Amino acid sequence: MQHFMDPKSVALIGISRKSGPGSFNLMENMSDFGYSGEIYPVNPNAGEILGKKAYPSVTIVKKKIDLAVITSPRNTTLNILQDCVAANIKAAIVVNQGFNDADRRGQQMQQQMVEMAAREGIRILGPNTLGVINSFAGFTTSFMPVTKQRVGVGLICQSGIHFVGPTKFSGMIGKGVDLGNSCDIGFYDALKYFAEDPDIQIIAIHMEGLNQGQDFLPLAARVVKEKPIVVHKSGRSETGAKAAMSHTGSLAGNYKLLQAALKQTGITFLEEGGQMPYAVKTLQNLPPMKGNRVAVITYSGGAGIMISDGLEKHGLRLASLSSEIIDQMAALSPSWMPLSNPLDIWPAVMMHGARKAYSVALKAVLRDPQVDGIICVAIAPLPEFSFLNVSEALNDVVETSPAEKPVIGWTYGPNTMEVQMQFESKNRIMIFPTLELATQALSWLRDRYVIITRDDRGFI
Repeated sequence: MQHFMDPKSVALIGISRKSGPGSFNLMENMSDFGYSGEIYPVNPNAGEILGKKAYPSVTIVKKKIDLAVITSPRNTTLNILQDCVAANIKAAIVVNQGFNDADRRGQQMQQQMVEMAAREGIRILGPNTLGVINSFAGFTTSFMPVTKQRVGVGLICQSGIHFVGPTKFSGMIGKGVDLGNSCDIGFYDALKYFAEDPDIQIIAIHMEGLNQGQDFLPLAARVVKEKPIVVHKSGRSETGAKAAMSHTGSLAGNYKLLQAALKQTGITFLEEGGQMPYAVKTLQNLPPMKGNRVAVITYSGGAGIMISDGLEKHGLRLASLSSEIIDQMAALSPSWMPLSNPLDIWPAVMMHGARKAYSVALKAVLRDPQVDGIICVAIAPLPEFSFLNVSEALNDVVETSPAEKPVIGWTYGPNTMEVQMQFESKNRIMIFPTLELATQALSWLRDRYVIITRDDRGFI
């Protein structure tokens, strides 16, 4: 995979002579992304492209080439791959569609690619792929504009949409592999690469159908002890399975069986794709939760009730707060206020201010040995009501406490986006848009602790 992710030289075969906005010129996009290696454009109809000498064939280049990116029409692909073999190129990305995702002729051509890879020793990514992203090396093969983010998230997917719109699908991407139709390079290869990559702390996978399953599952069971793996498997319905076949030629398989197999490895399996950004940020930034006992600090008794329902749904429960915590909060609250968990601190806020009341409560539950995780409900006010904004105060509390317990938040009010950014600026408190997601996030962290502490003798 190294030749795909960090090549020193690249041949761009079938590269367009057009440049500028709307041209989708891969060489232009690659240069804009920061690639500093050697680029050899190959186009028999051009003498020069973007100031670089163009070659009629990759066999004419006569320079060491680590990676070939092929964007020419499908009927030329097999001959071009054979030229790559002749030029001693060990890795190729086939961008084009029209193979297993198309007609009988395309399926036959993809099978010939499979046979060529096995026979000639060339590794092939795709076809029907945007290729790779490596923000750490300033390299991408995407002809669509992508964002450079040096973050520890490795993405494996089967659609370029996950590269172009990462905030909707995985949150952020530091490195990514779009498998496309997976004629050769598959989930096992990509997972193995990210497992050994020190830049990557968490692996996010959008899966249509699982190839290399016999190798992938035992590898995942080993990797997940060191790095969280989050999977969203699409194609659960009959209609979705048919769409997966037409998109990449992927056999979606029996959804329930694959779900069970993936969960058994310790993978965080998501029922909905929209959960991926939240699962990634949760598992990347927060510590595993050692038990299922949760303290809730809230301004709203109604929110506390909704959280209680969510905790029960996800196998968590309200912690029994120690008498020390109750006494501390009673000293800040009116004498008539009954105190328990959820801990309603609004009367204390009215008497002593939001920052003091919330700081005292959070410090107390962080110290309580009967609490494994915390959910905070806070107001997201406009700047003119900044005295109600507790983001800075709570960050100070968490930063000066041992990173042993996850702190999850939910905010409400007219300024939620800005206040969320303030809460998450230190990566110690993560904010979620719904109370349901907030409680589910703690369940992911509880499951993570179970995985990293389990005895795997005889597993898979």
